[in-house]
Amino acid sequence: MRSARQLTMNALADVSGVPVSTISRIESGKVEPTWSMMARIATAAGFSLKPVLSEMETDEPLAGILYRLADSEPAMRERVLRRFPVAARLAQVARRPGVRRVTLSLPLGDAMDNLTKQGQSPIVSSLEAFLRDASQTRSFTPVVYVDDPVGAHGFMDATSSSPKIMFLLPTTANVRTWSAEVGSVSMMSREWALLDSLGSPGRQPDATIYLLDELIMELGH
Repeated sequence: MRSARQLTMNALADVSGVPVSTISRIESGKVEPTWSMMARIATAAGFSLKPVLSEMETDEPLAGILYRLADSEPAMRERVLRRFPVAARLAQVARRPGVRRVTLSLPLGDAMDNLTKQGQSPIVSSLEAFLRDASQTRSFTPVVYVDDPVGAHGFMDATSSSPKIMFLLPTTANVRTWSAEVGSVSMMSREWALLDSLGSPGRQPDATIYLLDELIMELGH
């Protein structure tokens, strides 16, 4: 704002009534201003600060609850796990940036091999990763993370008549953090995989909700 109005810090302080030392600390990142403080400075400089609430549709809610789970005391883990369905709804698979719905006309293992040969570095998620077995398809809509969903060839975009659908999602920093090699296959952690399953469309959430109890039992020991 100062640059746009060609104001010195002293001039902005004079017109806004905010001390120059405060403005200096805000600009240097030493102070995080409140909304009212920023609105006061913006108004004085001739700008309107308008709040805009928009849906990001990222995987941050998934990473957030997994970090919370990792930091929780054993007695609190069940409570956090019971919030998995809520977190999954906040980052639904079908609404994340870069998602691509394709027809799965091959066995999942063959599709993974195809993606690997393309250099797509596939990471399997959903029920297959939860059960640690990508040799067969157990999900209504399997979820696979790849480097470039749009560039993945050999897959037809899904239609309403596609008998089997797979979601290709771009690999994010969070995905890399919560994935690991299982045998010769890259898979998401069981916790993340369950979140993807709960966040999938159709009947998948209802078909997998019972697995929460299994995970609670495992993490309770």
